[in-house]
Amino acid sequence: MPYLVSFLLGQRLNHLLSMGIISRELVEVWIPPPLVLVSGHTVNPYGHRPLRQTSLLTCRNPWPVPAQLTHHPGILQPYGEQEMGESADQAGQWPDHTYNPSPKNWRFPFYTLFLDRFVNGDPSNDDANGTAFEHDHMANQLRHGGDVAGLADSLDYLQGMGIKGIYIAGSALINLPWAFDSYSPVDFTLLDHHFGTIAAWRSAITALHDRGMYVVMDNTMATMSNLIGFQGYMNASTPFRTTEHKVQWKTDRQYMDFHFGNTYNKTCKYPRLWNETGFPVGPDVTGQLKGCYDSDFDQYGDIEAFGVYPDWQRQLAKFASVQDRLREWVPSVLERIQRHSCIMIAMLDIDGFRFDKATQVTVDAQGSFGDYMRECAGELGKDNFFMPGEITGGNTYGSIYLGRGRQPDMVPDTMEEAFALTNESDDKYFIREPGHNALDAAAFHYTVYRALTRFLGMDGSLSAGFDAPSGWVDGWNTMVMTNDLANPNPGGPQGFDPRHMYGVTNQDVFRWPAIKNGTQKMLLGLFITTLHMPGIPKLLWGEEQDFYVLDNTAGNYVFGRQAMSSATAWQLHGCYSLNTTTYFNFPVDSATRGCHDDSVSLDHRDPSNPIRNIIKAMYQMRENFPVLNDGWFLQSLSNQTGLLQMPGSGDVRTEIGMWSTLRSRYTESQDFSGQKQGNQSVWLVYSNRNESVNYQFDCLNNATGTDVTALIAPFDEGTTVKNLFYPFDEVKLISSVKKLGIEGSTKFNGCLKSLTLDAWQFKAYVPKDRFVGPRPMVTKFVPGHDTRITSKVAPGKKETVPVELHYSQEMDCDMITKTLKVNSTTEDRSVPTVDKDSVKCQKLTTSEPTPFVGGIPTQWTWTANLVNVANGVHRISLSDVTTSDGDSSTESVDHFIFRIGQPDNPMVFPRNSNYSETLLNKAASGEMFVSHKAAGADLFRYSTNWGSSYSDWLPYIGGNTTLKKQPWSGTKHQEWPGEHVIVQYWNRMTGSSNHIQHGDLDRQDLPPRRCIDNEVRLHKDGLWKYHFMTEWPAFAQLNVWGMNPDGQPDQTGVYGDVDGDSILDRLPPSSLASVVLNITVDPPSPHLAWEFTLDDGSFRFNFTPVGSRWRQMALYFLLWFIPVITGAAGVWAFMKSFYQVKFNQTGISDKKALIPLAVRRKFNRINMKETGHSHNPLKIFRNRSMMQSKSALVSSAGGARRTVLIATMEYDIEDWGIKIKIGGLGVMAQLMGKNLGHQDLIWVVPCVGGVDYPVDQKADDMHVTILGNRYDIKVQYHVLRNITYVLLDAPVFRHQTKTEPYPPRMDDLESAIYYSAFNQCIALAIKRFPVDMYHINDYHGCVAPLHLLPDTVPVCLSLHNAEFQGLWPMRTIKEVEEVCKVYNLPVEVVARYVQFGEVFNLLHSGASYLRLHQQGFGAVGVSNKYGVRSHARYPIFWGLKKIGKLPNPDPSDTGEWDKQLPKEEDIHVDADFEAGRGELRRQAQEWAGLDKNPKADLFVFVGRWSTQKGIDLIADIFPSVLEEYPDVQLICIGPVIDLYGKFAALKLDRMMKLYPGRVYSKPEFTALPPYIFSGAEFALIPSRDEPFGLVAVEFGRKGALGVGARVGGLGQMPGWWYTVESTTTTHLLHQFKMAIEGALASKTETRAMMRARSAKQRFPVAQWVEDLEILQSTAIKIHQKEAGRSSHTRQSTPALTDFNTAGLGSPSRPGTPPLIADSRSNSNTNLAAHFGSHSRASSFGNLNNLSNWTKSRPGSRTGSAASSRAGSPTRAGEIPPVPKITRTLSLGMKAGPGHLPTGERRGRKARGGQPRDRSSQHSMWIGDINEEDGGDGEYNIPSYYADDEYTLSEDKAKEMQHRHRMSQRHPLPPLEPLNQDFLIPSKVTRFGATRDLTPTIGSPTLAGSSPSTPLSPNHDANDALLPPNAAFSRRSASGVSMLSIDMVVGDKKDFKLQKVDPFFTDSNGEYYKVFDEKLKDLDGKTSEGPLCIEDYLVKSERK
Repeated sequence: MPYLVSFLLGQRLNHLLSMGIISRELVEVWIPPPLVLVSGHTVNPYGHRPLRQTSLLTCRNPWPVPAQLTHHPGILQPYGEQEMGESADQAGQWPDHTYNPSPKNWRFPFYTLFLDRFVNGDPSNDDANGTAFEHDHMANQLRHGGDVAGLADSLDYLQGMGIKGIYIAGSALINLPWAFDSYSPVDFTLLDHHFGTIAAWRSAITALHDRGMYVVMDNTMATMSNLIGFQGYMNASTPFRTTEHKVQWKTDRQYMDFHFGNTYNKTCKYPRLWNETGFPVGPDVTGQLKGCYDSDFDQYGDIEAFGVYPDWQRQLAKFASVQDRLREWVPSVLERIQRHSCIMIAMLDIDGFRFDKATQVTVDAQGSFGDYMRECAGELGKDNFFMPGEITGGNTYGSIYLGRGRQPDMVPDTMEEAFALTNESDDKYFIREPGHNALDAAAFHYTVYRALTRFLGMDGSLSAGFDAPSGWVDGWNTMVMTNDLANPNPGGPQGFDPRHMYGVTNQDVFRWPAIKNGTQKMLLGLFITTLHMPGIPKLLWGEEQDFYVLDNTAGNYVFGRQAMSSATAWQLHGCYSLNTTTYFNFPVDSATRGCHDDSVSLDHRDPSNPIRNIIKAMYQMRENFPVLNDGWFLQSLSNQTGLLQMPGSGDVRTEIGMWSTLRSRYTESQDFSGQKQGNQSVWLVYSNRNESVNYQFDCLNNATGTDVTALIAPFDEGTTVKNLFYPFDEVKLISSVKKLGIEGSTKFNGCLKSLTLDAWQFKAYVPKDRFVGPRPMVTKFVPGHDTRITSKVAPGKKETVPVELHYSQEMDCDMITKTLKVNSTTEDRSVPTVDKDSVKCQKLTTSEPTPFVGGIPTQWTWTANLVNVANGVHRISLSDVTTSDGDSSTESVDHFIFRIGQPDNPMVFPRNSNYSETLLNKAASGEMFVSHKAAGADLFRYSTNWGSSYSDWLPYIGGNTTLKKQPWSGTKHQEWPGEHVIVQYWNRMTGSSNHIQHGDLDRQDLPPRRCIDNEVRLHKDGLWKYHFMTEWPAFAQLNVWGMNPDGQPDQTGVYGDVDGDSILDRLPPSSLASVVLNITVDPPSPHLAWEFTLDDGSFRFNFTPVGSRWRQMALYFLLWFIPVITGAAGVWAFMKSFYQVKFNQTGISDKKALIPLAVRRKFNRINMKETGHSHNPLKIFRNRSMMQSKSALVSSAGGARRTVLIATMEYDIEDWGIKIKIGGLGVMAQLMGKNLGHQDLIWVVPCVGGVDYPVDQKADDMHVTILGNRYDIKVQYHVLRNITYVLLDAPVFRHQTKTEPYPPRMDDLESAIYYSAFNQCIALAIKRFPVDMYHINDYHGCVAPLHLLPDTVPVCLSLHNAEFQGLWPMRTIKEVEEVCKVYNLPVEVVARYVQFGEVFNLLHSGASYLRLHQQGFGAVGVSNKYGVRSHARYPIFWGLKKIGKLPNPDPSDTGEWDKQLPKEEDIHVDADFEAGRGELRRQAQEWAGLDKNPKADLFVFVGRWSTQKGIDLIADIFPSVLEEYPDVQLICIGPVIDLYGKFAALKLDRMMKLYPGRVYSKPEFTALPPYIFSGAEFALIPSRDEPFGLVAVEFGRKGALGVGARVGGLGQMPGWWYTVESTTTTHLLHQFKMAIEGALASKTETRAMMRARSAKQRFPVAQWVEDLEILQSTAIKIHQKEAGRSSHTRQSTPALTDFNTAGLGSPSRPGTPPLIADSRSNSNTNLAAHFGSHSRASSFGNLNNLSNWTKSRPGSRTGSAASSRAGSPTRAGEIPPVPKITRTLSLGMKAGPGHLPTGERRGRKARGGQPRDRSSQHSMWIGDINEEDGGDGEYNIPSYYADDEYTLSEDKAKEMQHRHRMSQRHPLPPLEPLNQDFLIPSKVTRFGATRDLTPTIGSPTLAGSSPSTPLSPNHDANDALLPPNAAFSRRSASGVSMLSIDMVVGDKKDFKLQKVDPFFTDSNGEYYKVFDEKLKDLDGKTSEGPLCIEDYLVKSERK
């Protein structure tokens, strides 16, 4: 037997050593190793089979303990030190111990705490594992040092508050060294020594029991640590798979009692599983669960911590990729878990278990476990063992776990029946047999918490599926009916016993005082959870002390875990600066100021805290009034409430107002006679309004059933009631007309006429004669708990300190004086005394006002002087002080501490005394010693090797201590010069070891140093400094030790700024967060670099700009002076010749070519032959727009009507009066609906919010798949004439509005979800209807055809505004996977069609589709030049030969078209019109309030005030125009759209004042009279981008000549049009001003003729219809030809399916959509392999180096040359934001149409996008481009296009040129075209290696889920997808939900697509105000200079 035990111990110890959980040094001084728990009989060292002989383990210790372990006891000591040498078998029990019995009633106050975050009672275990990642006094993410000894020292504090139950959160078992929360145990038989030895545990638990208190421990049940990995996914998230994965140990670390297996059994007995609906899963689930591996662990893959996943999957999956899950549903595994848990009960005498993640345990196993634990505990006399669990889901699902379990079809008929149920009641009410009760209650009831967050004013997605109602009474009644709350324990109540644990905060949610009005809200929440809801009130540590500091490091997981005892770290990091995303507009307030609050770093066990007193009073109310503790019955009496719609809550509204509720006994079953106040009911009145309201009532009005008219009381009329809360107000009830018969009363109930409730106020009324007030309590201590006092005397001297004690009642003065006890820790061991002559007691005549509802004020004070006070720590104690009349007492022991000392005492002033110049000294003998200054310390330890190791903890006696120098093993570069010491101090009364003092030897003239000078240098000002000069943005890390002797970066001292508060953070090594310093902005001019400065005393850092650009520039100009001058001269000459204003006098006219058409055609044919490209037979016979003539296609049509599908966000449903129009596309949508009567139109449109749509023909839902989940889209059809509208209705579409129909962005997750759903619905509509053509308008619907592959459809693409393209990043493997899953497209399809560089580009997919399936034909611009301009400007179109033209018509030009332009002889000046223009001008001037100047040149601008329309250019340029031309007048009208418009409005308003009578500005949408258009001389149109320019036509027709930019469709009407070849502000202003000057210089006669020509200009609708018909016919014919050609090489991409396409959902019109009968599956490929082998690998060159890049040194430049100026990443794998307002080659916008922020205008380079070099590939086509007509008269479509296009780097291009030259000598076989199976790969070759990528069984299909492509082995776990929190998400009962952003995303913010660059919005108006002030200096000169709008906004954003 000794050998066997020794073998087990050796195995377990090696295991712990390998994990770093214990140190090698510890093992070397103790052999044999420490005690563990093993079997007393049959032992199986691998834990595969159950132990048959006994169910409890045995403790055995056959070896003595060596002396070296005085301060380093073992990991687990089963006995105290005095017993360690004994050798005796004990059956897993506590020897010679009487076990504490269970309480009969568990409904008493509970207190929750993390041991580590509470009080440090033993500093020797702070670094129990001997690693560098345990205790750190400067960090709030590592250990604080709390333990069970500290808990035992704080029991007076807890008991004095009324606490009877302690729930210790986190497992007590051994975890990773830094895991202070302890939720991932690595062994179920070893205690974590950080919290104490087994003797310490037993001592603390005994002390609890002796006080009548109870302890509940956390039990992780089936989850352990993270030692097992899935094969193929060792460093990546593993997809869930019902056939399971093979697994392996990640390292040599292994579990000792549980093991996995990789032998697959074809059949397994699976447990019963349930859905969130409360019903068992169906065959769709059970049919998948057949076989499994022979393993102790579930091996199905990962499920993330948060998100919408089936609950049965969560029960089988590894938790959040970090916690291995035991297969507890296997009996042998469950037996081991049960045995280990039973041994904890027996060894520690605990009273209950709380189960973490309880609903992720299979419920039958949980029920069996509960039965076993009750039997185990019962054998120890614990006959009411308590087992609550964490239930985060809805009430319906939680009901499966509560008690014996209850489904929705098992609910009793009445509440009376529910109250009467017992554990032995009829099985029809229960799922499981008697005794198999899974959970007794919910621990921290999340249903109630979610309701509280809504009730207390939080905004966001705050509900869960199938939850209880949010009203307190309705919610409770639902729980009574649905929850099995009967107690199964023999020692508990036999029957209904509600023990749900309610709280307002726990360790995983935010602290209410952190937000605005948070403390008041928290108190109201405590009122609800403590007095209102039947059950157990649960308090989180620090709530009673008004804790408000938040210390989370991720914005989507908000919590506050501040230490209870004194700690500087939480003040250091106390200014919260994260952007919290869990709630909408999170109202964080005080949490942002914690670093300035010195009280944060004090001890928080203050008995006088006002919040603690209010809570204490509530607990006493529960004692005094049994109905508040045990009453089951709640009854709503009255309420006056309303519903508040909050912006982030969707369609869920918040009920606010006042409520009146009765809390009483259930008279049929409960009788509290003889218990305090017996059966006395309590009337609860409360308000959740954020203001004081006087409510008025009519007591005689009984008109409503909810009693909103009368405030009905539960007591009889005439009763005087008194509030149990201070100020104990009284009120007499008058009569009402109600007889409620409460407690058998036959009288009318009382009523109140009025009631005033302050914000968040609550009251609890009882009859005055039954009133019982709170016991006396201390309300204040002076000088204050844990106050730090600077001593007024020298060290060693004594002084006097005045003290005061304030009480809520008059107390016994003499008793306090006699019994007050002082304990002190001083160097001379002296203790102060009370000067009795100074004692003074006083009763106050007036009470001090209290800031909180129910706050208890001071009524009496005791004051005295403490004399002989020495430097140190002093504690004043008062025990059970009585009142002056002796009738009552505090019934508590209250302790107050204060500290007094010299300014350099680290025990008193730890923040300011962390360094002393006189601490370290050297004796004459050469020995070093420290001269202590820490009076008040009990123990100390020191380090002479800069914290690498420490001495043992030694008793502190003051004076000097000789030091023993510790060894140092680092490099010389790491070593500090000189001698340095760190001394750490601990005091038991303060419960903290966070007192550090540094010192140096012989550095009196040098600044203090507390940090390592590796590369950063310490300067004389005491700051560490380092110069950064690199490319910006950049990131860096501060590594204290630099490089280790092995050449690797040291990991023990790595610092960064995780939360953006400019304080250095240090995280544990397992953290997934990037610990970096983000440097996101350039140094301001004229600086070159940033200087990093650090205060090592506070860890606060700053960046200061340094260096001079002027010196660099001087050198630059010196070297390049002559070339620059000559270059500038050339540029000047070019600008003078090219940048001229085009004076268009005639409008549109026939262009005469210099070269005859026949000659041009000849040269084109020659060019085609020379280049080897085939000649396409399609010719253009009429209009040079790539189109076949209409006549050539008439016969082929056969007279049949064409069916065309259109999908737009703007539309006009004429008969319903619904018009969604914000721009040109809306105008065209209206035109198409009225003028395409010869076609059948299928028009797909999304429903927007705020518009009521009539119900017409309901159709079957469409099902879309996003992120692997399936969602419903409601559909209806509406037929109008030849149009069938397909209306899509879902929350995701309704989120948009009539005025903003487009998503605001085009690069984030929300917009991706929107467009994915829209495109999938379009594809499904195409499958429902037999369409001939899909006509795409802009990017919105471009990917819809990809969902149809391998089938294709003819497509045309009209470019209304190509600037908007829809861009999502694809820079990393994770981003690629995520965007593909959102769009439900295979990676291969995205790579071939959509991806452009490192961007998912919607518009590019349209161009690619045309290129691959229509020879590049079908794309057109909406004006003559726009297609040519777009092709030249946007690289995404360079795969097309050219873009044609389909000019938009004038919607009003509906007359006949004779195909002729107006003849010159037909144009005449209208003399009458010209003569009447003066009157029209006068009317316009009068309307605008301008001077009636008959000679005025009136300029008018009408349009949206945005950057696109150039309103800022008008505001910038017109001050100088107005000053130069006295007769100029200006009118500007239109709505403000963006910041440019906003600032222009401000500037124009200033101009109205500066130039009165000459400027009129109205920045809003306004209906205008016609004389505004006809009376104006000129119309201003300085658009930066204008695809068609209808505004110029409208103005020109009415007489206003255009003055503006020659872009897009502008410049065709007569006017003055300037060219735009640069988007710089200076250029635009210069060109615009030239045009204005040209217009003003024109003669009257010239203007009149131009107006005459404008009137004759035509843009007929008939011409557009004919051109459209030719475009579509040609596209169809080319498509048919290409389809025939590629019918045998078509891709085999699975088609999107819609299973409900016929029947009821069909529209009543010809062309009913056909039934879709089949669906095809998709195969998945390895993502990394695919992109490695793809032809465009150069675009993903940085992906191949991603893993290497993340390992490179901070600040190093990595990645491809193509992204050299994209900035250094701010996080691994991410590209940081670049300045947004820039002017570069445009690759598209990120903001949606109608949402054009300042920072995202045209000219912005898309992330990852790079323009391609067109010089070689497309130079042959440049000659075809004509500025005016877009091409020559004939278009031949070549077939030289390959299947894919290339985005080449310069190196790649050179390489290809070299290969081409070589191929001329040694011809290579042609490239094999991609065949139809390229998307179903079996082998993919990459760099010569063949990889098997055939998918396994169960791969998801495109129709049912998104492609789940495996990640590469180098994939970072930090990139794991984290869907939304299930506790705050909504799902439908069917499991298929209506699509909304909340459903897909919820409150999660960890998606890569959510990490988008923020727009600059000037949200707080800061820059607007500054600009307004600057406008005081506005004039013609400054307007174009310092007050230029764009320049100002660019500078503002950079700030």
